[in-house]
Amino acid sequence: MLLSACLAASLLAQAPALEQLKKEALERVEARRELTQQIVDSIFSFAELGFQELETSAYLTSLLERHGFQVTRGVAGMPTAFVASWGSGRPVIGFMADIDGLPETSQKPGVPYHAPLIENGPGHGEGHNAHMAVNVTAAIVVKELMERYKIPGTLRVYPGVAEELLASRTYMVLAGLFRDVDAMLSCHISSDFSTSWGPSGSGLVSTEYTFLGQSAHAAGAPWAGRSALDAVELMNVGWNYRREHLRPEHRSHYVIVEGGDQPNVVPPRARVWYFFREWDYERIRELHEIGTTIAAAAAQMTGTTMSERVLA
Repeated sequence: MLLSACLAASLLAQAPALEQLKKEALERVEARRELTQQIVDSIFSFAELGFQELETSAYLTSLLERHGFQVTRGVAGMPTAFVASWGSGRPVIGFMADIDGLPETSQKPGVPYHAPLIENGPGHGEGHNAHMAVNVTAAIVVKELMERYKIPGTLRVYPGVAEELLASRTYMVLAGLFRDVDAMLSCHISSDFSTSWGPSGSGLVSTEYTFLGQSAHAAGAPWAGRSALDAVELMNVGWNYRREHLRPEHRSHYVIVEGGDQPNVVPPRARVWYFFREWDYERIRELHEIGTTIAAAAAQMTGTTMSERVLA
C-alpha cells in the first residue's frame, strides 16, 4: 500500500501502466524479503530507548547510504534523528516510522511467554523494530523504479525518534523538515491490515509536576515536615476520581518518578509524570488544565508548592 501510494503520486506518461508498476514493485519487495527481515532483527537486537537510538540510527543511515540516499544526520537538534533523501523535484514523498524501544520489555524473539533477553532491559514491546524495515524496503524499491522509468520526484526517509516520549516530530516540524513534503507515508504494527489517511490516533501533552515541601524526621518530628509525596498521592487520587466525569475517549497515565529517599524522612521533593490524551487539541488542552488545577489543589492541601514542566 505504501508503494502504490508513492508510485501513483510520481507516475508519468512515459512510465508503464500503474498496475504494471505495482506488480513490478511487489516482485522487487518480495525479492528483498531477506533484507527486510535483517532490518527487523537488527533493530530488535539494538532495543534502544528514546533519544538513545545510536546503534539503530547508525545502522539505518549506513544502509540507506549504500542504496544511494544522501543522509543528513543530527537534524532538528537530535543526535539520532536524520533525513535520508534521493531524487529531485516534486512530488516530495516522505516515509516515516518509529524506531525507539520501551523500558523493561526485553524479550527473546519468537517466544510466546515472558522471557527477557536482559532482565529489566529495554526492548521492542510495541513492534517498532518492524516499522522502519518496511519503510526502508519500500523506499529502496520505489527509488529503483523511479530510476528505471525516469519518474521525477524526491524520496525522503525520516526516523520516528523517541516516539514513546512524544518528542521528535514536534521538533522536526519546528525545524521545517516537512514543509515541502507532499505526502507522508507512515506505518505501524497492528493486529489487522488496513490503511487510513489524515490525522489518526490521539494526541497528548506530556508533563511533569514537581512538589516541594519540608523535610523532617518522620518519627521524631513529623509535624515539622510537609510531605511532597503526600501531594503527589493526593493529586493522583484526585485525578482518578475525576476520570468518571471525563469523556470515554479520554486516556491518561502517570508514574511517580521521584518519591523520597527512605521512609523515616518526610520527602521534601516528589515528582509525577503525566500523559493527557485526547483526539483533538482543544480537549487535550482541557484535560491538561484540569490536571494542573488538581495538582495546585494537592499542593494547597499539603502545604507544599507545585511547579510544572511541559515535556512535549
